[in-house]
Amino acid sequence: MADTKIQLPPDSTGASVDTVDVTTGAGVVKREVVSLGDPTTGANRAAISAAGAVKVDASSVAVPVTGTFFQTPQPVSDNAGSLTVDAPVGTPVFARLSDGAATLIGQKTMAASLPVVVASDQSVIPVSDNAGSLTVDAPVGTPAFVRLSDGAAAQVGQKTMALSLPVALASDQSQLPAVAEQRAAILHVTGTAAVNTALTITLPAAGAGLFHYITSIQWFKKYSVIGVAGAGPIITSTNLPGNPAWDTEHLAAPANTVIRVIDYQAHGPLRSAVANTATTIVAPLQLQTIWRGNVSYFIAP
Repeated sequence: MADTKIQLPPDSTGASVDTVDVTTGAGVVKREVVSLGDPTTGANRAAISAAGAVKVDASSVAVPVTGTFFQTPQPVSDNAGSLTVDAPVGTPVFARLSDGAATLIGQKTMAASLPVVVASDQSVIPVSDNAGSLTVDAPVGTPAFVRLSDGAAAQVGQKTMALSLPVALASDQSQLPAVAEQRAAILHVTGTAAVNTALTITLPAAGAGLFHYITSIQWFKKYSVIGVAGAGPIITSTNLPGNPAWDTEHLAAPANTVIRVIDYQAHGPLRSAVANTATTIVAPLQLQTIWRGNVSYFIAP
Protein backbone atom coordinates (compact mmCIF):
# COMPACT_ATOMS: atom_id res chain seq x y z
CA MET A 1 0.00 0.00 0.00
CA ALA A 2 1.39 3.37 -0.90
CA ASP A 3 2.29 5.86 1.88
CA THR A 4 -0.51 8.31 2.53
CA LYS A 5 -0.52 11.65 4.29
CA ILE A 6 -3.66 13.19 5.69
CA GLN A 7 -3.67 16.88 6.47
CA LEU A 8 -5.60 17.75 9.69
CA PRO A 9 -6.95 20.35 9.16
CA PRO A 10 -5.96 21.36 5.65
CA ASP A 11 -4.87 24.91 6.67
CA SER A 12 -2.66 23.89 9.71
CA THR A 13 1.06 23.91 9.10
CA GLY A 14 2.82 20.63 9.78
CA ALA A 15 -0.07 18.83 11.48
CA SER A 16 -0.51 15.46 9.84
CA VAL A 17 -1.05 11.74 10.16
CA ASP A 18 1.66 9.82 8.27
CA THR A 19 2.16 6.20 7.40
CA VAL A 20 5.85 5.13 7.52
CA ASP A 21 7.74 1.90 7.00
CA VAL A 22 9.23 0.43 10.21
CA THR A 23 11.59 -2.55 10.16
CA THR A 24 10.73 -5.18 12.80
CA GLY A 25 11.56 -8.81 13.35
CA ALA A 26 8.67 -9.78 11.09
CA GLY A 27 9.90 -7.57 8.30
CA VAL A 28 8.84 -4.11 7.17
CA VAL A 29 5.49 -3.05 8.54
CA LYS A 30 3.45 0.11 8.29
CA ARG A 31 3.11 2.43 11.30
CA GLU A 32 1.01 5.52 11.73
CA VAL A 33 2.82 8.70 12.90
CA VAL A 34 0.60 11.44 14.30
CA SER A 35 1.90 15.01 14.58
CA LEU A 36 -0.27 17.29 16.73
CA GLY A 37 0.14 20.94 15.97
CA ASP A 38 -0.81 24.25 17.59
CA PRO A 39 -3.39 25.92 15.33
CA THR A 40 -1.88 29.38 16.02
CA THR A 41 1.86 28.54 15.90
CA GLY A 42 3.10 26.01 13.41
CA ALA A 43 6.39 25.37 15.23
CA ASN A 44 4.63 24.16 18.40
CA ARG A 45 3.77 20.53 17.86
CA ALA A 46 4.09 17.18 19.62
CA ALA A 47 4.92 13.88 17.92
CA ILE A 48 3.29 10.54 18.90
CA SER A 49 5.62 7.77 17.85
CA ALA A 50 4.91 4.08 17.27
CA ALA A 51 5.95 3.34 20.84
CA GLY A 52 3.27 5.64 22.16
CA ALA A 53 5.65 8.16 23.78
CA VAL A 54 4.34 11.72 23.93
CA LYS A 55 6.69 14.72 24.35
CA VAL A 56 5.00 17.70 25.93
CA ASP A 57 6.57 21.15 25.80
CA ALA A 58 5.45 22.97 28.94
CA SER A 59 8.40 25.31 29.36
CA SER A 60 6.11 28.20 30.24
CA VAL A 61 3.44 26.28 32.13
CA ALA A 62 3.63 24.83 35.65
CA VAL A 63 3.19 21.04 35.56
CA PRO A 64 2.06 19.25 38.72
CA VAL A 65 4.19 16.24 39.73
CA THR A 66 2.95 13.40 41.94
CA GLY A 67 4.69 10.38 43.47
CA THR A 68 7.25 9.51 46.21
CA PHE A 69 10.24 11.82 46.62
CA PHE A 70 12.62 12.85 49.47
CA GLN A 71 11.68 15.81 51.61
CA THR A 72 14.15 18.52 52.65
CA PRO A 73 16.95 17.98 53.65
CA GLN A 74 18.00 15.53 50.92
CA PRO A 75 20.52 12.77 51.77
CA VAL A 76 23.91 13.49 50.18
CA SER A 77 26.55 10.96 49.21
CA ASP A 78 29.49 10.88 46.84
CA ASN A 79 29.79 7.07 47.11
CA ALA A 80 33.49 7.42 47.93
CA GLY A 81 33.42 7.51 51.72
CA SER A 82 34.05 11.25 51.91
CA LEU A 83 32.21 14.46 51.21
CA THR A 84 33.70 17.83 50.35
CA VAL A 85 31.62 20.97 50.79
CA ASP A 86 33.11 23.89 48.91
CA ALA A 87 31.79 27.25 50.04
CA PRO A 88 33.09 30.82 49.75
CA VAL A 89 35.41 31.94 52.54
CA GLY A 90 33.33 33.10 55.50
CA THR A 91 30.20 31.21 54.43
CA PRO A 92 29.01 28.99 57.34
CA VAL A 93 28.37 25.27 56.67
CA PHE A 94 25.98 23.51 59.05
CA ALA A 95 25.49 19.90 60.16
CA ARG A 96 22.30 18.50 61.65
CA LEU A 97 22.83 16.89 65.10
CA SER A 98 20.88 13.94 66.43
CA ASP A 99 18.75 16.27 68.55
CA GLY A 100 17.80 18.31 65.47
CA ALA A 101 20.00 21.30 66.27
CA ALA A 102 22.10 22.85 63.51
CA THR A 103 25.79 23.23 64.31
CA LEU A 104 28.50 24.91 62.31
CA ILE A 105 31.21 22.63 60.91
CA GLY A 106 34.92 23.47 61.21
CA GLN A 107 34.70 25.82 64.14
CA LYS A 108 37.77 27.83 65.10
CA THR A 109 36.72 28.08 68.76
CA MET A 110 36.10 25.18 71.15
CA ALA A 111 32.82 26.74 72.40
CA ALA A 112 31.25 26.56 68.94
CA SER A 113 32.58 23.09 68.05
CA LEU A 114 30.51 19.93 67.80
CA PRO A 115 29.96 18.13 71.11
CA VAL A 116 31.48 14.63 71.32
CA VAL A 117 30.14 11.91 73.60
CA VAL A 118 32.62 9.24 74.74
CA ALA A 119 31.37 5.80 75.79
CA SER A 120 31.54 5.03 79.51
CA ASP A 121 33.88 2.09 78.83
CA GLN A 122 36.07 4.05 76.42
CA SER A 123 39.75 3.26 76.81
CA VAL A 124 42.42 5.94 76.76
CA ILE A 125 42.23 7.80 73.46
CA PRO A 126 45.68 8.18 71.87
CA VAL A 127 46.61 11.63 70.61
CA SER A 128 49.18 11.98 67.87
CA ASP A 129 50.34 14.50 65.30
CA ASN A 130 52.01 11.69 63.29
CA ALA A 131 55.46 12.98 64.21
CA GLY A 132 56.01 11.32 67.58
CA SER A 133 55.42 14.51 69.54
CA LEU A 134 52.58 16.75 70.61
CA THR A 135 52.81 20.51 71.00
CA VAL A 136 50.24 22.48 72.99
CA ASP A 137 50.41 26.10 71.87
CA ALA A 138 48.84 28.55 74.28
CA PRO A 139 49.38 32.26 75.04
CA VAL A 140 52.13 33.07 77.53
CA GLY A 141 50.78 32.75 81.06
CA THR A 142 47.94 30.41 80.08
CA PRO A 143 48.21 27.19 82.14
CA ALA A 144 48.10 23.81 80.37
CA PHE A 145 46.87 20.78 82.35
CA VAL A 146 47.27 17.01 82.15
CA ARG A 147 45.14 14.42 83.92
CA LEU A 148 47.04 12.23 86.39
CA SER A 149 46.26 8.56 87.01
CA ASP A 150 44.41 9.44 90.22
CA GLY A 151 42.12 11.83 88.33
CA ALA A 152 43.75 15.02 89.57
CA ALA A 153 44.60 17.78 87.12
CA ALA A 154 48.19 18.98 87.21
CA GLN A 155 49.78 21.85 85.36
CA VAL A 156 52.46 21.12 82.78
CA GLY A 157 55.85 22.80 82.94
CA GLN A 158 55.72 24.10 86.51
CA LYS A 159 58.36 26.60 87.56
CA THR A 160 58.18 25.65 91.26
CA MET A 161 59.05 22.25 92.73
CA ALA A 162 55.88 22.17 94.88
CA LEU A 163 53.60 22.40 91.82
CA SER A 164 55.57 20.01 89.59
CA LEU A 165 54.31 16.61 88.45
CA PRO A 166 55.29 13.62 90.62
CA VAL A 167 57.61 11.10 88.96
CA ALA A 168 57.78 7.41 89.89
CA LEU A 169 61.03 5.54 89.13
CA ALA A 170 61.09 1.87 88.18
CA SER A 171 62.24 -0.55 90.89
CA ASP A 172 65.14 -1.63 88.65
CA GLN A 173 66.10 1.95 87.73
CA SER A 174 69.79 2.29 86.92
CA GLN A 175 71.89 4.89 88.72
CA LEU A 176 70.89 8.46 87.97
CA PRO A 177 73.53 11.18 87.81
CA ALA A 178 73.25 13.79 90.55
CA VAL A 179 74.82 17.20 90.98
CA ALA A 180 75.57 18.47 94.47
CA GLU A 181 74.12 21.84 95.30
CA GLN A 182 76.73 24.58 95.35
CA ARG A 183 75.34 26.86 98.02
CA ALA A 184 77.04 29.71 99.82
CA ALA A 185 77.31 29.71 103.61
CA ILE A 186 75.24 32.43 105.25
CA LEU A 187 76.04 31.58 108.91
CA HIS A 188 79.37 31.70 110.77
CA VAL A 189 80.58 30.95 114.30
CA THR A 190 83.98 32.01 115.60
CA GLY A 191 85.62 31.54 119.03
CA THR A 192 88.89 32.39 120.84
CA ALA A 193 90.07 30.87 124.11
CA ALA A 194 92.43 32.28 126.72
CA VAL A 195 95.88 30.79 127.10
CA ASN A 196 95.89 27.31 128.65
CA THR A 197 92.10 27.00 128.07
CA ALA A 198 89.98 24.57 126.03
CA LEU A 199 87.83 25.95 123.19
CA THR A 200 84.39 24.69 122.10
CA ILE A 201 82.59 26.09 119.03
CA THR A 202 78.87 25.26 118.97
CA LEU A 203 76.45 25.44 116.02
CA PRO A 204 73.02 25.81 117.69
CA ALA A 205 70.14 23.48 116.80
CA ALA A 206 68.84 24.51 113.35
CA GLY A 207 65.12 23.93 113.97
CA ALA A 208 62.61 21.16 113.32
CA GLY A 209 63.64 19.05 110.33
CA LEU A 210 66.71 21.22 109.57
CA PHE A 211 70.40 20.24 109.44
CA HIS A 212 73.71 22.08 109.54
CA TYR A 213 75.59 22.12 106.22
CA ILE A 214 79.23 22.99 106.96
CA THR A 215 81.24 24.53 104.11
CA SER A 216 84.53 25.27 105.95
CA ILE A 217 86.35 24.75 109.26
CA GLN A 218 89.52 26.64 110.16
CA TRP A 219 91.38 26.16 113.46
CA PHE A 220 94.53 27.95 114.67
CA LYS A 221 96.87 27.68 117.66
CA LYS A 222 99.14 30.46 118.93
CA TYR A 223 102.01 29.93 121.34
CA SER A 224 101.95 32.50 124.13
CA VAL A 225 105.52 31.61 125.16
CA ILE A 226 108.24 29.45 123.65
CA GLY A 227 106.65 26.10 122.86
CA VAL A 228 107.96 22.78 124.15
CA ALA A 229 108.13 19.84 121.75
CA GLY A 230 105.80 16.98 122.58
CA ALA A 231 102.57 15.19 121.66
CA GLY A 232 99.77 17.57 120.79
CA PRO A 233 96.12 17.21 121.76
CA ILE A 234 93.32 15.94 119.48
CA ILE A 235 90.45 18.20 118.37
CA THR A 236 87.12 16.32 118.39
CA SER A 237 83.55 16.87 117.10
CA THR A 238 79.93 15.88 117.78
CA ASN A 239 76.86 15.47 115.49
CA LEU A 240 78.96 15.09 112.34
CA PRO A 241 78.96 11.89 110.26
CA GLY A 242 81.60 9.59 111.78
CA ASN A 243 82.50 12.24 114.40
CA PRO A 244 85.77 13.34 112.69
CA ALA A 245 88.83 14.26 114.82
CA TRP A 246 92.04 16.16 114.01
CA ASP A 247 95.57 15.71 115.37
CA THR A 248 97.63 18.77 116.37
CA GLU A 249 101.34 19.20 117.16
CA HIS A 250 103.29 20.77 120.03
CA LEU A 251 106.44 22.40 118.66
CA ALA A 252 109.44 24.05 120.23
CA ALA A 253 108.36 27.27 118.52
CA PRO A 254 109.01 30.91 119.36
CA ALA A 255 106.40 32.87 121.26
CA ASN A 256 103.51 34.33 119.14
CA THR A 257 103.97 31.65 116.44
CA VAL A 258 100.55 30.96 114.79
CA ILE A 259 99.92 27.50 113.26
CA ARG A 260 96.83 26.44 111.24
CA VAL A 261 95.89 22.96 112.44
CA ILE A 262 92.54 22.49 110.57
CA ASP A 263 91.77 23.84 107.08
CA TYR A 264 88.63 22.03 105.91
CA GLN A 265 87.19 23.38 102.63
CA ALA A 266 84.29 21.17 101.52
CA HIS A 267 83.85 20.25 97.85
CA GLY A 268 80.25 19.58 98.90
CA PRO A 269 78.64 20.73 102.18
CA LEU A 270 79.17 18.42 105.19
CA ARG A 271 75.71 17.77 106.66
CA SER A 272 75.21 17.20 110.37
CA ALA A 273 74.18 13.70 111.43
CA VAL A 274 70.93 14.56 113.27
CA ALA A 275 68.41 17.32 112.48
CA ASN A 276 67.64 20.06 115.00
CA THR A 277 70.65 19.14 117.14
CA ALA A 278 73.66 21.25 118.15
CA THR A 279 76.97 20.46 116.41
CA THR A 280 80.24 21.05 118.28
CA ILE A 281 83.97 21.14 117.59
CA VAL A 282 86.14 20.91 120.73
CA ALA A 283 89.88 21.68 121.28
CA PRO A 284 91.11 20.59 124.75
CA LEU A 285 93.43 22.57 127.00
CA GLN A 286 97.02 22.76 125.79
CA LEU A 287 99.71 24.50 127.81
CA GLN A 288 101.17 27.75 126.46
CA THR A 289 98.48 27.70 123.68
CA ILE A 290 95.73 30.06 122.61
CA TRP A 291 93.02 28.45 120.40
CA ARG A 292 90.96 30.22 117.68
CA GLY A 293 88.28 28.50 115.54
CA ASN A 294 86.01 29.50 112.61
CA VAL A 295 83.07 27.47 111.16
CA SER A 296 80.97 28.57 108.14
CA TYR A 297 77.65 26.84 107.34
CA PHE A 298 74.01 27.13 106.25
CA ILE A 299 70.87 25.29 107.36
CA ALA A 300 68.42 23.37 105.21
CA PRO A 301 66.19 20.25 105.34
